[in-house]
Amino acid sequence: MINEKIKNSTEEELHKILLNTKKITITTHVSPDGDAIGSELALYFYCLQRDIQARIINCSETPYNLQFLSGIENVNVYKEGDKEYIMNSDAVFVLDLNSSPRIKVMEDVVLQSKAIKIVIDHHIEPSFFADYYHIDSASASTGELIWKILNCDKQLKITPEIASALYTAIMTDTGSFRFPHTTSETHLIIAELIKYGADHVKIYEEVYNIIPYPAVLLQGEAYASSELFYDGKLVVMTLTKEIFKKTGGLDSDIEGIVEHTVTIKGVQAGVLITERPNDPEIRISFRSKGDINVRELAVELGGGGHFHAAGARLSNATLSDAKKLVIEKTGKFFEQPLSLDSGG
Repeated sequence: MINEKIKNSTEEELHKILLNTKKITITTHVSPDGDAIGSELALYFYCLQRDIQARIINCSETPYNLQFLSGIENVNVYKEGDKEYIMNSDAVFVLDLNSSPRIKVMEDVVLQSKAIKIVIDHHIEPSFFADYYHIDSASASTGELIWKILNCDKQLKITPEIASALYTAIMTDTGSFRFPHTTSETHLIIAELIKYGADHVKIYEEVYNIIPYPAVLLQGEAYASSELFYDGKLVVMTLTKEIFKKTGGLDSDIEGIVEHTVTIKGVQAGVLITERPNDPEIRISFRSKGDINVRELAVELGGGGHFHAAGARLSNATLSDAKKLVIEKTGKFFEQPLSLDSGG
């Protein structure tokens, strides 16, 4: 669904705009995932081929499980000195998000810059803040969209670096190719990326099978906190700031925990509620299966996402308040009233 103010540009139009720039900023959402980082790096490496000066500047750190990617040293966390670069860029490419508040501390600088703002994303209902949009909610990932834009260049050289970045982007946002939006076209793109040097075994191992010990402790605490509601159809996990301090776990270590909630027998929706040190907001991650639309719930709480995977952040709320609110609102999916005694 596209905002009526927004004209959706084609891949060809965006590619032409890109080639007419000399200096660009590439950025993505807070707490970037594999799709965000992989898409950024692929676009960055393409710019190097075309002698376009490019800098990746994000509002938060890159998760540990993406640090293996070639070129990751070029993914920077915003600092005051970056303001001048952004203000003097010809274009700012905003990837894998469609609402400017999700770039947090960078929002004002990006909006104030005279650079052309270009949004490339696959989430629905974008807000109006950029000059050009390429939104395709039928796409499985932003990585697929970047692939199509780059392939507008008949002289494109698909290097192993580009192939690996895009493979990571698509693999992570499709749940290793198992989510509903994964299509035959997705698999054809993946075949091309493997042909051009993406090591699918290594990428999977790095992303999913190498976990720092503090992350294991943090995940254990999350599972131990699990509570079932609505006759076992909803599971809620919570992580307090005290648990982060106790385990030594990092913000990035919670990635992937919520995915496991819907693997529990009988569970139709899962929630992870996180209270992190030095962060005034409560982070809520939702997952579901079947006909449970958790995006609807996330939007009610000021967030967004996909039908089966969504998230939101609450300000001026305690973890206890957030938990009670989520349980209450989730009840409509199960046609049951709130009952905090229905847990297991």
